[in-house]
Amino acid sequence: MTKKSANVTQAEIARQLNLSTVTVSKALRDHPDISAETTAQVKKVAEQLDYRPDLIARALSSRRSHIIGAVMPEIDHTFFASVMKGIQDVAQDHRYQIILTVSNEDEKQELESIQTLISMRIDGILISISSTTTRYDIFDTIKSKGIPLVFFDRHIMGSGFSSVIVDDRQGAFNAVEYAIGQGYREIMHFSGPPLITIADERKKGFLDAVKQYGLPFEDAWIVPCGCYEADGYREFMTLVRTGRLPEAVFTFNDPVAIGIYDAARESGLRIPGDIGVIGFSDNIISRYLSPPLTTVEQPAVEIGKSAVSLLLEEIQKGQPSIPRQVVVPTRLVIRDSCRKTGS
Repeated sequence: MTKKSANVTQAEIARQLNLSTVTVSKALRDHPDISAETTAQVKKVAEQLDYRPDLIARALSSRRSHIIGAVMPEIDHTFFASVMKGIQDVAQDHRYQIILTVSNEDEKQELESIQTLISMRIDGILISISSTTTRYDIFDTIKSKGIPLVFFDRHIMGSGFSSVIVDDRQGAFNAVEYAIGQGYREIMHFSGPPLITIADERKKGFLDAVKQYGLPFEDAWIVPCGCYEADGYREFMTLVRTGRLPEAVFTFNDPVAIGIYDAARESGLRIPGDIGVIGFSDNIISRYLSPPLTTVEQPAVEIGKSAVSLLLEEIQKGQPSIPRQVVVPTRLVIRDSCRKTGS
């Protein structure tokens, strides 16, 4: 049996087979110049020696690492996990590996993740920025280094990079319009973190519907909130204590809506009998709530596929591209959490 050794190189494989290192390198990449027989021999010896390619060395020699870095704000909720699935599916088809980093909604951690990816000589970056990001210097650095980057879901307007988003404003408008059609008049919005564009766009969609349909409105009916179940729970319990409950709540995302479910249950309130609830994102758990949650679907897998496809196009061009914005349509998923009695 061929003896295994640490840090096996292509040169060692070449020596064992009496081949050139160029031939071995091409065979390991399934290059058409190399016969199927030779390719099979090279791969057999590589496996016997437990050969592992030096990705950084490959990047230096070929100027391509075939690695893409992804920076997610979090992976606790199914939206970002589903985006990652879409990214992975397309990347594998193109023989690209993904290095996933998570900022945990922290600007400093996000910066460290990006710097690490740059040092690894990745071919490109996919990123959805954190809800606390205020400084954008690192993106100027990325641009100066000529590293392709595509934002998805959360982006920086006017950054000079491509992005894949959904029409958050229209999606929010459609949700509130549906609630109005069900007979609700006093509708609150639990809005998301103010630093991210999607929160602002969803708030605008809410206000568009309120204005178009002439609903009664007070500034207090936009409740600043976060991204998580605990945020929805906390803000709704505050409303319960004050005794100023609306007829319905449109939330920034599904996790916030789920928090409202918990608070309503603890407070003895029925959904939708006492209060209607509409979310945004269509997390997989939303259909299994009691009652199932009416929500705006963000096609997460499609977003991931579109983002990595756009990034791969820019990588292949090998030169700065004119920024493009791909807008993926949303869809209102009507379930049972926002129905007036008798509707």
